[in-house]
Amino acid sequence: MVAVTVPDILRFTLADPGYPAPLRLLAAPPPVLYAWGRWIPEDAAAVAIVGSRACSIQGQMAAEKLAHDLAAHGLTIVSGLARGIDAAAHRGALRAGGRTIAVLGSGLHRLFPPEHAALAREISGQGAVFSEFPLEMEPLRWNFPRRNRLISGLSVGVIVVEAAGRSGALITATHAAEQGKEVFAMPGPAGAPMSRGAHALLRDGARLVESAEDVLHDLQQELTRCLQGLRGQGPAAPPVPGCSTRARLTPEERPVYAGLSSQPQGVDALTARTGLAAAQLLPLLLGLELKGLARQVPGRQFVRVAP
Repeated sequence: MVAVTVPDILRFTLADPGYPAPLRLLAAPPPVLYAWGRWIPEDAAAVAIVGSRACSIQGQMAAEKLAHDLAAHGLTIVSGLARGIDAAAHRGALRAGGRTIAVLGSGLHRLFPPEHAALAREISGQGAVFSEFPLEMEPLRWNFPRRNRLISGLSVGVIVVEAAGRSGALITATHAAEQGKEVFAMPGPAGAPMSRGAHALLRDGARLVESAEDVLHDLQQELTRCLQGLRGQGPAAPPVPGCSTRARLTPEERPVYAGLSSQPQGVDALTARTGLAAAQLLPLLLGLELKGLARQVPGRQFVRVAP
C-alpha cells in the first residue's frame, strides 16, 4: 500500500484539552488520538451516517442529500471515509459548507482507501480526520470494527442508510445502542440485499428516517443539551468567512429567521408569524441555534442573533 504524507498531524492524549470531549465518556476511550484537523466544541452536535461500501446509486444520493441537509442545519457529520455511503456523507457535508469528521481504521500515513486522500484533505480543512492507530498502521481487517465505536462515540445518533445483513454499519449501530445513542435507519426497496440491514434495525426499534427534519425532530433533546453545554463555554461558532446570513439559511429556515427579532418571542407567537406548526417550527429553531443565528432565552422564548 502506498504511504500518504499528511502534514500537521496532532497527537492528543486524554489529558489534553483538544481531545474530543464525547470520547472521554466511552468505556474504553483511546489513550492516544492522532488528528489531521481539529475537533471543536460545536462538533458535539454531530450525527454519524454510515452504510455499505457496495451501495446503490440511489443510496449514495440519499446519503449525500441527508448529510448536506443536516450539515446545512449546523450539525457535524461523522463517518468512516470508506467507499460508498461514508464518502457520500462526507461529500454532502462539505458541499453544504458544514463540518465533517472521518474516523479511520488505519494510521494517518496509511489513508484508506488511498483514492480518498484528496477527500481526507478537504475534510481536514472543515473538520478532522482521526485515528487511534499508530501513523504507519496498515488498514487491517480487525481495525475497522474497533474504530466503529469511535464513530458512534462522537455522535448523538447514528443513521444507517444502506447495509447488508452482515455489515460494519450494523456494528456501528450496535455500539451506538450500547452507548445510549439513538439509532436511525433509512428504508430501502423491499427484498434488496442492501436493504436488509436497515430493515432489520427498523424491526428492532430503530427510528425511521426519510429526511433531515426527521432526525432534527427526534434528536431535539440531545441537541438542546449540546447547545446548553456550548452556552456554558462561550459564544457559538463564528460564521463561515465570506458566507452571508442568507447563504447560511436553508429555504425552510428563512421565514423563521425573518420572524425572529431582538425581542423574545414564544413558540405560539412564532407559529402565528410563520404559519408553521410547532412540530415543524422547533427543529428549524434548533437549526438556527446550532448556526448561532438564534438563541433560546428563559421562558422558552427565542431571539434573533445578529450575524
